[in-house]
Amino acid sequence: MKTTFLLGLLSFWSSLFGYDVKIRVVDDQGAPVSGASAKIAFVMFRNETDIEYAGVTDKNGRFSASGRGEHSVFVEASKEGYYLARLRRLPKDNDLDLVAVIPRILNPVPLYANRANPGIPVQNEWLGYDFEVADWVAPHGKGKIADLRFRFRNQFKGYDDSVKNLTEEIASSKRGYAARKEEWTEEKFKRDAGKWDAELEISFPAEKEGLFEETRFLDYSQLKLPHAAPVEGYVPTWRYTSNSYSPRTARENVGFFLRTRVKLGEKGNIVSANYTKLMGDIYCAPTGVLLFTYYFNPTANDRNLEFDPKKNLFPASLPGANVNDP
Repeated sequence: MKTTFLLGLLSFWSSLFGYDVKIRVVDDQGAPVSGASAKIAFVMFRNETDIEYAGVTDKNGRFSASGRGEHSVFVEASKEGYYLARLRRLPKDNDLDLVAVIPRILNPVPLYANRANPGIPVQNEWLGYDFEVADWVAPHGKGKIADLRFRFRNQFKGYDDSVKNLTEEIASSKRGYAARKEEWTEEKFKRDAGKWDAELEISFPAEKEGLFEETRFLDYSQLKLPHAAPVEGYVPTWRYTSNSYSPRTARENVGFFLRTRVKLGEKGNIVSANYTKLMGDIYCAPTGVLLFTYYFNPTANDRNLEFDPKKNLFPASLPGANVNDP
């Protein structure tokens, strides 16, 4: 009984006077970063002023503050020569002991960077995609080299449970298309009101090409993936399944490295290869929408994928080329 009373008293005391938030700032190799600018904010609701504490980290990379916010806790860490870290919407009702990684700025380089949104021209057929051209390989686009291949298929599984009266739903759909001055078709109606199962397969055209899933993903950092692609660990195939009635949510805290355009020597060793990173998961809707963000290094055997956002090799006029993360 006495222990319970003391714990309750401590909880009340913390909620009344605030919670301790401690951060330890380290670089991408885990070394503490001293002298980094640090800010801890106890976020209030819209009409209130946030409570902020700012300072610099000590020799062990540490900084701390105590307070109490109504909404959440916000942490920021930065230093010249390092990438900025911002941790948002942290829980407000308990003490926090955090590690904030601010990767070093090493060697940002020009890359082909694009938020790709290609339509899938045909189903049940391997389609090559050219990173340097940002298009499907001929005959479906202007691409020349297949950096990776996609094969998509979906299947209509009937109408959504919300469709109670098919005749009325079709009539309503036709009125909507007419108001938008668009042609109505049964296929469009099935796409809009139907249940769909789908599968997306990924493969590569050459031996020792492949994809590496990177789980060391810093969603709060400007540089979210490691500076360079790994040497080994690439797999030749990948597969996604999804459906429209229980959709798969694309993961945001993961990325991929790709090894493509591989040329082998006489003994089967890799003589030349190009490297790419994909930021986040590949998203494919059951109706055939495909989305992925990639950074392609055109220099053979250069695994550096630390992007200089001011030097995108794609023209600014290309849709999806406004990529700002390094």
